[in-house]
Amino acid sequence: MRLSSFLILTLGLLLPQWGAAAILGGDDLKKCQNEQVASALSFKYCYKDKVAAEEALKQLKAQFANQSALDNEKLRALETEVTSLSDQLAAMGDELAQEKATSGQRINELSEQLAILQAQASDKEQALLKANQELEARYSKLVAQLQGQLKEQTEAQRLELEKLRKENETLVRKLQQTIDNLSEELANLKKLTKDQKAELERMKAQENELAQQLEKEIKNGEIRLKKFHNKLIINIDNRLSFDSGSAKLKPEVLGAIAKIAQILANYPENRIVIEGHTDSDPIGASKFEDNWQLSSERALSVLRYLLKNTDLDKTRFNTAGFGEFQPLVPNDKAENKALNRRVDIVVIPRVL
Repeated sequence: MRLSSFLILTLGLLLPQWGAAAILGGDDLKKCQNEQVASALSFKYCYKDKVAAEEALKQLKAQFANQSALDNEKLRALETEVTSLSDQLAAMGDELAQEKATSGQRINELSEQLAILQAQASDKEQALLKANQELEARYSKLVAQLQGQLKEQTEAQRLELEKLRKENETLVRKLQQTIDNLSEELANLKKLTKDQKAELERMKAQENELAQQLEKEIKNGEIRLKKFHNKLIINIDNRLSFDSGSAKLKPEVLGAIAKIAQILANYPENRIVIEGHTDSDPIGASKFEDNWQLSSERALSVLRYLLKNTDLDKTRFNTAGFGEFQPLVPNDKAENKALNRRVDIVVIPRVL
């Protein structure tokens, strides 16, 4: 269809030119022919361009058709999405409206509750305020009382401390006096220790002298020497001194007692105690009521004979009767009873 139209158009253009060539002369005709050739060539090229343009147009139309199809698909998809979103939006609008209505109702309810709570809070606030005022009043009163008590206690403690201070000062003075006295006593004790040492040495010399002077009697068991707590004890056997139940000295013992008296006279600073002892047998037919009296009388007999030595100081002597209550050994057999019947001359150093 398009080619036929093109041929008709071409013939319509060439026929007038051909008629003119018949009218024109040779040069003009040649010139005209040249122009026709040029026109034909131009037409040829124009035709090619037209074909190329049509082909390009065809491709563009195909591309446009494809693109239109794609765009239509996208448009339909967008329209579907828009429709879905519109439905969702409508649903959300309905839900929002419903929630708004519910919220409005809830707000009204909460407003009513708030009003009630505010009214109640106002009543409680007044009650709390009143209670707080009462507590403050009680607290102020209590603080005042405590302050008063604290003041009284502080004053009492101050007075007590003052009293204690004075007592402490008095006590310190007394303690200082005691310390001074103890210091003096300690000095005296140190001095006394030296004196005791000298006295013990003197007692040892006296013991040695007695042992030497009474060697015979000691060997015969009639006299025994022993030391007890730094005291020298001269024990006279009762068999040598007295008959049974008697407080009279036997002649056999008088010589030994005289020796003892002379040695005691050489040590005038000592104190002398004569002790009488018996066994546990009760007194029979005798002038003595009991063993207390018998032991005391025997001690006195020894004392009186000792003091016949006029070199002895009577003021340094005394006696004691112990009866059967300080035995040397148990009174369970005759031998032991014989040991318990005794007279002890106890020599006590002056510084002990």
